[in-house]
Amino acid sequence: MRSLFIPTAHAAEADSNRLNQWVPEGAEVSDYLLEVRQLLTEISDRVLAKSNLAAAHRALYRQIVFATGWQESCWRQFVKKGEKLAPLASSTGDVGLMQVNRITWRSLYDVKGLNGDISYNGHAGAEILHYYLTRYAIPKKEDTQKNGHLARATYSAYNAGPRGLAQYRGVRQTPTWKKVDEAFWNKFQAVSLGKDLAVKGCYGHW
Repeated sequence: MRSLFIPTAHAAEADSNRLNQWVPEGAEVSDYLLEVRQLLTEISDRVLAKSNLAAAHRALYRQIVFATGWQESCWRQFVKKGEKLAPLASSTGDVGLMQVNRITWRSLYDVKGLNGDISYNGHAGAEILHYYLTRYAIPKKEDTQKNGHLARATYSAYNAGPRGLAQYRGVRQTPTWKKVDEAFWNKFQAVSLGKDLAVKGCYGHW
């Protein structure tokens, strides 16, 4: 696996230093989301600059990145704990903007970077998504399967590894996973229609 990845999670052109010190509140949310959208755009472009992905799939890839960040974190790297910022983390070791698992990917990505840098975390997640799209979803022709879709397959593998590629189609699917897949699919459809900033709706719940 190591030879398939060259971690390149450098700082993007967007102001990641500012984002690394920012948990938006109230009227700040719209400005925050615009900056994260710019960051995700730059990250996607950086990954694609080193990719042989066919032109027909490049817009799809960008949409997958945007939708995954929305699904995983509502485009957040940090949360407030008292007066301090802490990385958004799950009980299973997933962290940050793209909820990259610190245990699964620790041999390829720097844990400190995943925890503390939204650009690094975003780039890691984008590279992993690119890997699952180009090495699994497309070669396995998920778009030709009954009820198949490359974005859903890519996200399915992102969550469950290569063996989970077809979970979204009902292969070894659990009720919990069905809800996760449906939630991702709704977000992906919104992104594909240019409604990515609908992610703002998350912020009414926190």
